[in-house]
Amino acid sequence: MPGPFGARQAPASPSAPTGLRSTLVSTFRCAIVTPSEQVFDDEVAEVEFPQWDGQRGVLKGAAPFVARLGTGRLRIRLGGGGEKVFLLNGGFAELHDDHLTLVADEIVPQESLNAADARKRLEDAITAIAAPGTPDLEARERLERERQVASVAVSLAEGR
Repeated sequence: MPGPFGARQAPASPSAPTGLRSTLVSTFRCAIVTPSEQVFDDEVAEVEFPQWDGQRGVLKGAAPFVARLGTGRLRIRLGGGGEKVFLLNGGFAELHDDHLTLVADEIVPQESLNAADARKRLEDAITAIAAPGTPDLEARERLERERQVASVAVSLAEGR
């Protein structure tokens, strides 16, 4: 039968489950840890996360790397379907032999975030940044990072 661009596609196996007839998903292992606990360890189809210099997506067979993590949304597409979303704040990632390990400074599952608490955290961060008397560059960077984390928390808590 013709495919979307006129090329022939092989017919689906009648014994394949309906959702798997067109595509079988390749998976790899993903583990997320913090200094105090293991948060996640499972087979996944795709992981998308913030690095310090932009977003990165990982699929099975990706080239090995080590990277510094940034602040933002971590999205994991599970091998069996569905997805998990987390607020990620710093750490590092390593991919080797189709095993991705994220060592997170702070990680919170999306379903654990409360919109009112997140908005309050953002308001407090903005107030602290605007307050006079914070000339120390390192202190201002910490406050700006807190504002970034709070902003992502609001977005995730409100389901955006």
